[in-house]
Amino acid sequence: MGKLNLRRLLKILPKPAKGGLAAVWLILKGGSNHASPSSPAPVYAETSPETVITKLPNGVTIASEAIPGPTVSVGVFIDSGSKYETPNSQGMSHLLERMAFKSTANRSHLRVTREIETIGANATASATREQMSYTADILKTHLPEAVEILADVVLNTNYKNHEVKHELRKMFTQLKGVTSNPNAMLLEVMHKAGYKGALGNPLFWDPTTNSLSGNIASQFVARNYSAPRIVVAAAGCEHKELLAVAEPLFGHLPPVEPTPAPESVYTGGEYRQAMGGAAHVALGFELEGGWRNIPSATAMTVLVTLLGGGGSFSPGGPGKGMYSRLYTRVLNRYHWVQNCTAFHSVQNDTGLVGISAVTEGAYAGDLVEVMVTELKAVAAKGAISDVELARAKKATISSVLIALENKAIVAEDIGRQILTYDKRMPTDDFVAAVEKVTAADLAALAAKLLKTPVTVAALGDVSKVPEYSTIAKAFQ
Repeated sequence: MGKLNLRRLLKILPKPAKGGLAAVWLILKGGSNHASPSSPAPVYAETSPETVITKLPNGVTIASEAIPGPTVSVGVFIDSGSKYETPNSQGMSHLLERMAFKSTANRSHLRVTREIETIGANATASATREQMSYTADILKTHLPEAVEILADVVLNTNYKNHEVKHELRKMFTQLKGVTSNPNAMLLEVMHKAGYKGALGNPLFWDPTTNSLSGNIASQFVARNYSAPRIVVAAAGCEHKELLAVAEPLFGHLPPVEPTPAPESVYTGGEYRQAMGGAAHVALGFELEGGWRNIPSATAMTVLVTLLGGGGSFSPGGPGKGMYSRLYTRVLNRYHWVQNCTAFHSVQNDTGLVGISAVTEGAYAGDLVEVMVTELKAVAAKGAISDVELARAKKATISSVLIALENKAIVAEDIGRQILTYDKRMPTDDFVAAVEKVTAADLAALAAKLLKTPVTVAALGDVSKVPEYSTIAKAFQ
């Protein structure tokens, strides 16, 4: 067979009219794939896809956003979490997360697993203090199967005692790993110290507090997985397609009245535990109103971005991301600070906002002093420059927009927003709200935070960490 003559082949082949082959043909000819001056301008979408919401007569909400592409992310989101647990059921949300995709009334554990594998789904479950989620990422053609499996798992799991006991053993092993890791424990103990009531409940099951069983799990689900507290959300499909599948699966649930949310009171407080290694310290304050106080929540996201921070080692190379306050004013000044990061843990009606940091035990007192100084500095009038404000606002907006390129995050955002606000707020509204935030807004929010009682968590080498009264007095 003779050698292929590409030039001759291109002379013989007709030029494709459009599409990818046309681009390849043009490049092989030595031309450019750029549009000529006479070519029509590309057309871009002027608006984001609309979130379409349907509320069934029994209170179940079905919502979707028709994002183009061959895949869809779908999930069932439930207004249930550790704050709904009683002393008898503490740790149940942790157990339900582990029991997801086990045996149901219609399927064995093996069959659930095999059917998920057959449709190529990436299925996960997650528990937080206020919400549970069961999600799947699949090709659009498998949307009916995925929704049916999720409905079966959420509504019909058997909670067989032998499966429950197996997961409890794993949870106990997980707990030992968490309790020996100060980084993993810090936020957990902040809630324990800062709240009295439901939000002080632990996320992780502790076998020393109670004994969970399949019967307790079934009772908890029957009480909390009710129709008005369920949202089925998807990103990547037409709403009528989701509605046609989800309505028969969830529409039969009885229309019961929602259970009132248990009360939580923020009090501030201290959790201190001596452990080996470095000193891990966190200082937190209450964000009154939580996510439902939209102006404060918006300013809070910008404030946390402005404070920023991280570790003393930059994994992206020297200087990458080191423009935030805690980098420039703390990590770049004090060689003994290993990590200093702003954090937030926000719920529907309240939240914790503050700074966590790590250093060697000998510097713990100095570290707390630096943390106090930085928190008070950001609350001072006129202390935030126009440059750092603009950078923080742009970083906040870009991080949200980049995250929403992911369909799984879009579906989660739809589900969780509807549980919180009973609607999905347009992304453009959030961007506009961030752009309106001023330096005075951030200073006022920081000052308001610092007027609430401080919550202190200290783990590791805590011998040099000041007493709670001393830290609290520094903010008065």
